[in-house]
Amino acid sequence: MWKWIGGIFLALIVCLMAAAWWGYRKVASTFSPDGTVRVTVGAPAARVFASLSDADSIGPWMASGSTVITGKHGPLAVGDSIRVEVRSVGAGRPVTWKVSEVIPNQAIAMQIASPDPRHPFIATRRDSLVQVGDSTMVIDRITAVPAPNGTAEQMLLSMFKVQSKMELLSLKSHIEGSGAKRP
Repeated sequence: MWKWIGGIFLALIVCLMAAAWWGYRKVASTFSPDGTVRVTVGAPAARVFASLSDADSIGPWMASGSTVITGKHGPLAVGDSIRVEVRSVGAGRPVTWKVSEVIPNQAIAMQIASPDPRHPFIATRRDSLVQVGDSTMVIDRITAVPAPNGTAEQMLLSMFKVQSKMELLSLKSHIEGSGAKRP
């Protein structure tokens, strides 16, 4: 009897691990081969940049389902912070991104420090804008220094990429209006 229960339990664990692996591979396949996240928004670069870099415009599209807090109104500048408080039950402490670079109508970069002092690293998210006809392609590259060498750090970096993809799709929907699909 116990062998059957143990076997079923083991089979469930293997199925859950396989589903998690399949889900990760499915999401990772939406990234570009170089690991960047790319989303094309049907608007000029100035409008997309204004939504990416204005403290008042970040809330509607960034970290959907969470509370986004900035310490100011208007355009973000180097040194400003964006605090994201997750609303889910049992959520950890808030995440704080610091703006590290702003190039008007071209790029904005933010950094976040690892929450684990045993494995320190700094993740950088850089959103670059490229005008493509009447649309703008947002190319998001997420990197870490030092490069993640453990499974936990690599999973955290992958989580940032998935979150970035969801946020850029939400930004696209926000800018293009109700005709675009929300993620």
